[in-house]
Amino acid sequence: MLLNKENITKIIPQQHPFVMVDSLIIADKTGFKSTFKVLDNNIFFNDGKLQEPALIENIAQTVAAGFGFIDNLNNEKPKVGYIGGISKLKIHHLPELNSEIETSIVHLYQFENIHLVKGESFSNGERLMECEMKIVVQE
Repeated sequence: MLLNKENITKIIPQQHPFVMVDSLIIADKTGFKSTFKVLDNNIFFNDGKLQEPALIENIAQTVAAGFGFIDNLNNEKPKVGYIGGISKLKIHHLPELNSEIETSIVHLYQFENIHLVKGESFSNGERLMECEMKIVVQE
């Protein structure tokens, strides 16, 4: 594990109650992996399940944590990124209370400060969602 729940907010700009990543498992040039546990005090928890906005934000925060970790390794301050667009979004299932979400990001393309990534989230081997996301990193 590269970052745990206690250290993740040093890398991402989001703060409680909007943090949707508990740990960063992998961060390299090709992509990132994170985990996140569904709790009932999450602002997006409703009707016994974590709702779609949390899954989308989990993808974005996994990217932010990965980029922030790499910036830190290079002795740079983590940069702020913004979602520039979401495409190919498919929600397959919503995770229930106490589920652990595993999120994988593949870095597909970069043009200057715009990054195209593919994100997928799973829980207990079941695909929750997938999408492509454009992230604009503030220089």
